[in-house]
Amino acid sequence: MPVTLPAITRRRWLQGGLAAILAPHVLGKDAEDEETWILFSDTHISADTALEARGANMAENLMRCVNQALKSRQKPYGVLVNGDCAYLEGQAGDYEAFAARVAPLREAGVAVHCALGNHDDREHFLAAFTSPDEPRPVAGKHVAAIRSARVNWVLLDSLDQVNSTAGVLGAAQLGWLDRTLVNLPDRPTFVMAHHNPQGELAEGQKATGLTDSTALFEVLRRHAKVRAFLYGHTHNWSHSTDGGIHLLNLPPTAYVFNAARPNGWVAARAYADRMEFELRALNPAHDQHAEKVVVPFAV
Repeated sequence: MPVTLPAITRRRWLQGGLAAILAPHVLGKDAEDEETWILFSDTHISADTALEARGANMAENLMRCVNQALKSRQKPYGVLVNGDCAYLEGQAGDYEAFAARVAPLREAGVAVHCALGNHDDREHFLAAFTSPDEPRPVAGKHVAAIRSARVNWVLLDSLDQVNSTAGVLGAAQLGWLDRTLVNLPDRPTFVMAHHNPQGELAEGQKATGLTDSTALFEVLRRHAKVRAFLYGHTHNWSHSTDGGIHLLNLPPTAYVFNAARPNGWVAARAYADRMEFELRALNPAHDQHAEKVVVPFAV
């Protein structure tokens, strides 16, 4: 599984993340009662928490995002961190600093689920957060399916080489994804991986995204329950569609490559008939702050 940092106390864990994953949630009478998930991506935390990149202090930005998420109008069912937890090469100290920055979420009874990006190091990541006895559904990869009363989340692992730009899923992981989508409850399903989809490359063009994107979307299109594919990596909040599947590029919590673009986090709110993804920009004056992407559940 991708690393899950459970809520720190058993009582809070049962009240929060674990209950959301393993037990049906009793909805209120209001049909618009929402189920909130918090989405972070590209946190890039260094052991040196004073470190800045592109004018941003990454550790400070993540703390701001965590504090804002804790003030959500509904307690989050969980937090999903879509890769590049670490700054550059996934050093052990990076993960210690990352864990400290997300600790307030765990103390509030919210589980934090982490996937891997190209700036993570699998060995250091797992040594920091898991035990050798944890199940590994796909050898050499770390995957998970998370269920709630309204939606399914599937987290994939696109890390190939540490600090190398392109990513890959591989045939074994794609096979697991196909089987998992068959077996998940018939609910709207959201699939997440760190790397952006990348089509066929022109001669001489360098791969910078997911190198087996075509194979991934062949799997996704076989399953009508898949409503969206979410990714990070490009540090660029955006939305598009591909054959009925919504593509959502999550903003970085850390820094942007283009100063005009927003950084921050996303509140994903599931209702009876749709999921609303709301950008929460760290700069509330940004013209895209509070922008919403609505993904209908009906196909």
